[in-house]
Amino acid sequence: MIHRKDMRIRDPFLVTDRENHCYYLVMNGGTVEDKHPNDAVFLRRTEDLIHFEDPFPILRLDVPAKGQCWAPEIHFYKGIWYLFTTVTKTMKGSGVDTGTLPFEETRGTAIFRSDSLTGPYEKWSDGPLTPPETVALDGTFFVDKSGRPWMVYCHEWIQIHDGTVEAIPLTEDLKQPAGEPILLFKGSEAPWTKPDYIEQYNGVPIHDETYVTDGPFLFYDASGALCTLWSTGGESVYKTGVVRSPSGKIEGPWVHCSQPIYENDGGHGMLFQDLNGQLTLSIHQPNKNILSTDERLHLFPAHLTEDGLSIDLKPKEEE
Repeated sequence: MIHRKDMRIRDPFLVTDRENHCYYLVMNGGTVEDKHPNDAVFLRRTEDLIHFEDPFPILRLDVPAKGQCWAPEIHFYKGIWYLFTTVTKTMKGSGVDTGTLPFEETRGTAIFRSDSLTGPYEKWSDGPLTPPETVALDGTFFVDKSGRPWMVYCHEWIQIHDGTVEAIPLTEDLKQPAGEPILLFKGSEAPWTKPDYIEQYNGVPIHDETYVTDGPFLFYDASGALCTLWSTGGESVYKTGVVRSPSGKIEGPWVHCSQPIYENDGGHGMLFQDLNGQLTLSIHQPNKNILSTDERLHLFPAHLTEDGLSIDLKPKEEE
């Protein structure tokens, strides 16, 4: 067992298992005591969200070139468990050239599936479902009120500098895209965002202002508006905010809340209901960078409001 305050984690995602009165933390291999390569997804079981059992693998990637998986999420849909995770791979013939990543190296979110929450998970989609010419990450799952499934993801700043959040419709079986992606919003559009000035990335000069978009997660607020949690890193401080579609439709138009809900260098948030029915926000904090080992899981009681979401800034007990 490991205590939450001692457990390194980035991009945490929690699934509540009401039948077995426990939770599962979904995490990639790179945050499992830093002993495993970042080419696998693991689960940790917990009954109290404080003490977590040893991790066990539910997916190992077999990806040419670079087997990386980031920001894994698990969603239940039509009786099946689906695992969404960002993978990094070389796509020969794609022509992708960001100037910062190796030529034709790209990122996108692929889908795996299992009959059981605890896996093992097997390949389902034929590689990433995000557009092959797009350097994308952090794909999440959303089903609109008409029952249409979507993947919502970030088009990364590395490629376009002003990062975006976009959505692509999926076929009913979640195997393929079912149409063209649509733009939801740009990172620069929120009134509370500030850019980072990036001089170089991986040793490559950039000399430009950039806006990060990270970790989308969709929910409906108390008014029925469709909302998206998302994070950004302006001025090297990670913040999390909410953007709303008052129409309740993924097509928008999307309106940004005037202030972030969390601005103490934490983000990549998601919402879940605990076993007592309390809506809870999960983030990692501090953010720093992917080479840091300081990131921890933080949980905050959350409340739906008429204009988005509020959180209790005093975290849930960690005793």
